Amino acid sequence: MTKQPTSAAVDDEQETIVSLSDRLSRLQQRAAERSTDASRDDQLDEATVGGSAQAEEPAPPPRPPRGRPSNSVIEDAQLELLRMEQQGRFAKFPLTPESEYPSLLTRIPIFLPVPRSRQAKLLDADNALVFQTSWGTGRKHGPPLTVYDEDTLIALCRLRQTKLTGRPGQLPVPVAELTGPTTEDSVYVHVTQCMITDIQRECGDSDGGRNTKLRLESIKRLAAQVIEFERTSAQGVTRGTSIKLLEVLWESYKERAVLYVQFHPVMARWLEHEYTFINWAIRKQLTDTGKALHRFLASQPKQYEITVSKLRTTIGYQRDVRHLVADIKRTMTRLEELGWLDGWEVVGNGRRTPHKLIVNRR
Repeated sequence: MTKQPTSAAVDDEQETIVSLSDRLSRLQQRAAERSTDASRDDQLDEATVGGSAQAEEPAPPPRPPRGRPSNSVIEDAQLELLRMEQQGRFAKFPLTPESEYPSLLTRIPIFLPVPRSRQAKLLDADNALVFQTSWGTGRKHGPPLTVYDEDTLIALCRLRQTKLTGRPGQLPVPVAELTGPTTEDSVYVHVTQCMITDIQRECGDSDGGRNTKLRLESIKRLAAQVIEFERTSAQGVTRGTSIKLLEVLWESYKERAVLYVQFHPVMARWLEHEYTFINWAIRKQLTDTGKALHRFLASQPKQYEITVSKLRTTIGYQRDVRHLVADIKRTMTRLEELGWLDGWEVVGNGRRTPHKLIVNRR
């Protein structure tokens, strides 16, 4: 049973979150101050180079602060983790991620190839998205998610830097005690400290302006998600759990934001033991529906077949089956051109024999 935190523990957790947020805020403030100092130094150098002849020319207009390099700001943020580790709050280990992605998330329809504005009709009385597939049953609570948000999540998975192991309440963002009530229990999480520019670069998008705003909004949506899972045993006993995907702290400075992203312990376990490799270069060349199909097929055997109606439910496709058949054919053709598939076929006429996709993956 999950241990319920006391009011004092809750206060401690809130203080910890505020403390880390304050540290990030101070880092950004120092970045702003140093960038302003650097700008003034540059202007002074330009005015003095060349002697009196240079001084007679009108002074150039002041330039806006350039900001410190991203890696410098991130290094400062990482030092905060080091200080917390030295205080004995947790142990820290480096990560070398590739393109791991939790296999379960490839098989349930929570990132839909459907605009957010068209998802309201899919919600139940609790404004939750209900899903039921052969691989999982449950509900997703939180703002509607699209394939764009899944791109954000995969990029964050690829940017993971560190594994933290410690007591749930001692982590930078405290988590519920999942393994029991004893004081010896510990959990591990994966974390990254990055900037919006790092995520945009990973996704292949240009940085700045509206793109930066959209990506930060996507990260906030991911942090707001709670997913319920249920499983029924052979004896008819139904058991379930609720998890968050990740926790995020951010401090914005104009269009630059330093992010602290902490993956939930269950997500961290999936990323280490129950994952699928997503070919990121291939994915970025596909449509939203193509990405949803590619993500699902990546977690299945290389020689695989599935009815189109079952595939439709699994990826959360909302249009008629005949439109999905056309999208499947376009996507499979593209995946074959890109060398991801050796061959494929859609069989059946959709009347006496159901449509079925057959793939042979490399």
